[in-house]
Amino acid sequence: MASNPKTAGRLRSALPTWLATGAFLLASAVLTLTARGQRPAPAAPTARFAGGGSAAEVPMELAANAVFVPVQVGGGRPSNWLLDTASPATAAESSLFAPDAGNGNEAGGSATLTLPGIQLLEPNLLVHSFQTLGPWYGLRVGGVIGNDLLARLVAELDYSRLSIELYRPNSYRRPGHMKKIPIEWVKGLPTIRAKIRSGGRTIEGDFALNTGGSPGLVVFRSFLSAQRMLPPESKTMPGEVVDASGQQAATLMRGEWIEVGSVRVSRPIVSIVERNKAFSGAAFEKFKGASVAGPIDGWIGGRILRKFRLVLDFPQNCIFAAPNRDFVFPIEADASGATITATGENLNQFEVRDVRAGSPAAQAGLEPGDRILVIDGEEASDLSLDQIRDLLCQGGHSPVLGVERMGRKVRIELQLKQTL
Repeated sequence: MASNPKTAGRLRSALPTWLATGAFLLASAVLTLTARGQRPAPAAPTARFAGGGSAAEVPMELAANAVFVPVQVGGGRPSNWLLDTASPATAAESSLFAPDAGNGNEAGGSATLTLPGIQLLEPNLLVHSFQTLGPWYGLRVGGVIGNDLLARLVAELDYSRLSIELYRPNSYRRPGHMKKIPIEWVKGLPTIRAKIRSGGRTIEGDFALNTGGSPGLVVFRSFLSAQRMLPPESKTMPGEVVDASGQQAATLMRGEWIEVGSVRVSRPIVSIVERNKAFSGAAFEKFKGASVAGPIDGWIGGRILRKFRLVLDFPQNCIFAAPNRDFVFPIEADASGATITATGENLNQFEVRDVRAGSPAAQAGLEPGDRILVIDGEEASDLSLDQIRDLLCQGGHSPVLGVERMGRKVRIELQLKQTL
């Protein structure tokens, strides 16, 4: 079907801002690794760069603002792995080791991970099922690269160019023009000090970096309560965050700014969650029941991190950050009230998972279980999940959806409206 120019233009101009429906919350809940001030101890240096060099450029993909890179395990096919600074440990999707996978891999233990231009030996590779994450990201998750591997390298993330440069620590020339921000390690998580302003008040807290998380800022309710900064219900809306252990309800509010280093990001959307639920459970069965207790007040995720050129210099216990060309664009929230996820074998079909009461989606008659076929004349299967969510963030627009409901075709016209 031919593209609708109006819709295509909106999709090109929209920012990937799915904030209300998905996030890879702290996979840090997987295990208790180290005390405050210590980073995960890497094994003996085992990074092998192509051609005997000391650097490699790896393409990256953003899905729901989370960073994915192509990784091949042993002799298997490449798959999309989360590069996740909120996970102390590296783990592979268990189906990669199924008897009928035909790739010669063995479950767990030592494994060679191959990325473009570099091979990494992971002596303690965990195995876990990440299949439930695919519908939320819109692509299948082959595994998670955690801080046990990132502690061996310097990683420079260029969100604008969708590229990551990996270096041996002793060969990396640290940028003089970028702001240096010290990090502290809490249970294997890199944390930074940041300021938040909301409701005319400024507070300061310790936040973990989460390159695998979608929302810009997640804050624990207990922290805001202690600071007397909980917003009135009239200035919030319900949302949801998702991690490897499952889903968790969140309350969304609009902050005035968050200061990272000396740079302020204006009007971030803040997801408020319960601390005990955020850190309960286990992402990997081997560590079920482990939790990350410690002085962490929340985390900073992809919706904010993607506004920077970001250097992860974990060997030197710091990061560097400088605003990129996307820094000036505003952060938009969902304007529909519909939670959309991907379905089907190739995750190229899209289903309404939930509809918020009183929202534009509810008023238009959209229902849970509706399968989206067409958006403004554009076949939904020709779009990505991010593109669909971005379109539904554009307050003031009125997209027309063609949906399938119990075998019937239904036409839905949404009147999108920003409520934060």
